[in-house]
Amino acid sequence: MISLSNPSSLYRRAVALALGMLAQAALAAPVFQINTDGSGLAGATSIASLNVTGVGFVQTSPDANAPYLFRFSESGAYRALNEAGTGAFGSRDLTITYTTSGTGSFLDPGALTFDAGIINVYSDAAFDFGTATANYGANNGTLIATFDIFGGGPGAGGLVKVIARARAGSMLDGYFFDADGRDMSTAANTEMTLSVFNQMVNPDQMMISEVICGLADYKGPGCDGTPFFNSQLAFAVQDGGSASLSTVPEPPPLTLLGLSLATLALMRPRRRT
Repeated sequence: MISLSNPSSLYRRAVALALGMLAQAALAAPVFQINTDGSGLAGATSIASLNVTGVGFVQTSPDANAPYLFRFSESGAYRALNEAGTGAFGSRDLTITYTTSGTGSFLDPGALTFDAGIINVYSDAAFDFGTATANYGANNGTLIATFDIFGGGPGAGGLVKVIARARAGSMLDGYFFDADGRDMSTAANTEMTLSVFNQMVNPDQMMISEVICGLADYKGPGCDGTPFFNSQLAFAVQDGGSASLSTVPEPPPLTLLGLSLATLALMRPRRRT
């Protein structure tokens, strides 16, 4: 287990864990552009995926009728890193807070499914991630986008993917652009995919107070005056991986599709009698 008492060590090790296995996937990912200070396309950086690292806290609740099944919730905080994984991504710190939930099976790790949650993205001039400012220094910047989680699950090699859709009107202009330079704040449907690896860790006091008791609002050991400890039902994790953004075309309305099919039917040659 890796100690969280040295945040820079945490960032380096978490990113090193993920980057090697994500390299091939990144090559196929759609390119997008980010300007962390929101000043527009001219200052944006073009990437296929954004390196992220951070910490989270998982709580599980076994099903009363089938104890091998469970529901889970997870809350945590990420920071975006540069391509080398050695520091912040841009001129402002890009940070993420998230809360998600889903179902799983103690007998089958592949049965894990995400079905709800929220991801908030912030631009922060203070570069104070991992501190006691706000919650872990992750949510005290300018909120620039909110995404609603609607799916996800395990992938190859221990990778976990979470898929979320931008909440209408939540993306500020000047921060996110597609490969052609169009501002994603104007897109009808923008999706984020988080692809991360994680491992259980022993949290330091900062993570306990800011993430476990703060973001996760946990009321158990560590937050009730007794020492924290990891268990199967409540445990801290270290994450490392990537985030990608893409605009998704809207499907044609069913009414228009019906009209198109009706038109085709009318245009079909009639058989002579």
